[in-house]
Amino acid sequence: MSSRRRLRLVDRLVLAEGPAPASALTDHLITARTRLLVLDLDRTTHLGRNMGELLGWEVGAFLTYGRDELRRMEAARTTGRLIFDRARPLASLRYLTHGARTWAGPGLYYLFFGKIAARTPSLRRLAHRAFGPDPIRVVQRVPQNALLRVLSTVPAATQRSLAERVWDRHASEQVLDRAELARLRERAPDLTVVVSSASPQVMVEVARQRLGADVAHGSTVGRINSGPAKIARLEDRFSELMRDPSVEKVGITDTGYGEDRCWVDHLTRVADVNSVHPFSPIVMEGSPVREICSAQLMTHGERERRARAPEGWADPRRVSPVRERERVFERPELERRLGDLLARAERLAAHPARYAWELDELLREARARLDLPEPVASDARPEGGAAALDPTLDPALATSRH
Repeated sequence: MSSRRRLRLVDRLVLAEGPAPASALTDHLITARTRLLVLDLDRTTHLGRNMGELLGWEVGAFLTYGRDELRRMEAARTTGRLIFDRARPLASLRYLTHGARTWAGPGLYYLFFGKIAARTPSLRRLAHRAFGPDPIRVVQRVPQNALLRVLSTVPAATQRSLAERVWDRHASEQVLDRAELARLRERAPDLTVVVSSASPQVMVEVARQRLGADVAHGSTVGRINSGPAKIARLEDRFSELMRDPSVEKVGITDTGYGEDRCWVDHLTRVADVNSVHPFSPIVMEGSPVREICSAQLMTHGERERRARAPEGWADPRRVSPVRERERVFERPELERRLGDLLARAERLAAHPARYAWELDELLREARARLDLPEPVASDARPEGGAAALDPTLDPALATSRH
């Protein structure tokens, strides 16, 4: 086995207090020297919402109810996917039928291999075996392509109008807005803001306009803008900035199922927001990233409720508890807590194709361990996780199953 190191611990990891206003995070991430800020869309800008998916359902409503009926119903609509018109039961039935025909297959596929697998180690292992070392990107292509096909059935101007309607309807769930980006530009005069998402280009372009960002990178038919594809487009558009190690480059994403974890290989600081699958503190040895932040950002609705009452203002969809205080882990503390996991990950990284699932589980474990109040023993690993390693590679990787 080569003695060359492949992995390291990040220099600093911050678990921010929150939910908190976006400014609490951006003031920490953005300095006067920051040149590039990359924003994911979907659950990064809106709590718990996939804006591209919502646009797909909006197109279905347009095709079944019609433009005039949708306008009439708008005032009574709430956030979320579904819309029913009790005054027009046949139209509502057509809407449901269209949704089932369009999304049943892709939705069930993504539910099983994406959402359920994200919470089930045995399914994650199956997904790795079936789809390779980055299964979530392969799985996501099915609903993404279905969405792009649906969009192609309506004119571009209609797509834009529907995307704007979706964005504006979910304003109360927004966590990053135009005012915040304008404030950041005062702190960093040379800042370029890119919205980069796997959502359709029209949805990302609306986000760019509503946020006051500079560039929109989204998906089009035949080109899904996810994972490494996001980085490739950044390197193509901003080659000088991306290749200069002295340039401050910041990324903010929910990295919902780990699809943006490659950002740590190209940016100097990254943050995961409102995420159930945050960045791991174990990164590639050559990674330029020096700091990782995990934060819960407050929605507009939460800020309004908190101003009215000191309790009960948190959105009920939040799966993470309120963090009362910030926790900061410098490299020495990370080594004390995670040194054993880093050593095991290093051995797995020597055979990445063979041990992709085991390495993924171990990286998850490294981040989860930091949420514990005290250091844990080196053999205290979740059942079915990274402990279930193949002992034929290295005896040090094997753990007794008895």
